[in-house]
Amino acid sequence: MTKDLFRDRERGEEQAYFRQQDAKLIAKLRQKAQLSEIAHALAEKLHADEPELLERIQKLGVTLDTGSAFILAPLVEVAWVDGDVSDAERDTILRIAKQRGVAPGSADYRQLLDWLTHRPSDEVFRTAIEAIRIGLSVLPPDESEQRIATITKGCEDVAHAAGWFEELLWLDGVSPAESEVIGAIRRHLAK
Repeated sequence: MTKDLFRDRERGEEQAYFRQQDAKLIAKLRQKAQLSEIAHALAEKLHADEPELLERIQKLGVTLDTGSAFILAPLVEVAWVDGDVSDAERDTILRIAKQRGVAPGSADYRQLLDWLTHRPSDEVFRTAIEAIRIGLSVLPPDESEQRIATITKGCEDVAHAAGWFEELLWLDGVSPAESEVIGAIRRHLAK
């Protein structure tokens, strides 16, 4: 009988801990906190709920110091669609990063610069989307959809930055390949 009481108490404490991690992440997302704060809250959530995913992220070389860059990986993926990253795409991503608190010279900034020079593996992109999706899953559906729209808009901004030639070829300035990648990112986040 006392074993059951202790087990029930332990379960209750565990559930309270998980709710607390979700609440921290929700608060950071709602206040549009700096990406580094969101990355830390997401890491805590993954540590509690998805330790295998957190381990995969760590094996990719992502740390708390580069967590903001990891959250921006979908933008980097769009920039690499055509095989290289233009100066305009690079500048757009770095501008968005700066707006979200990524300081020039920081580990996050250096990681972004590296990824904009040397294409990350597809595993980095897939894992980033999976982690972001889990992070967004704590929000009510309408708020989650708003965040997905913001991420999609950032991806579209990167695609539009590709240049005037793309504007001539496609009415909206986004190539079919970029549209496909942006659509896939949106679908994976909305699962």
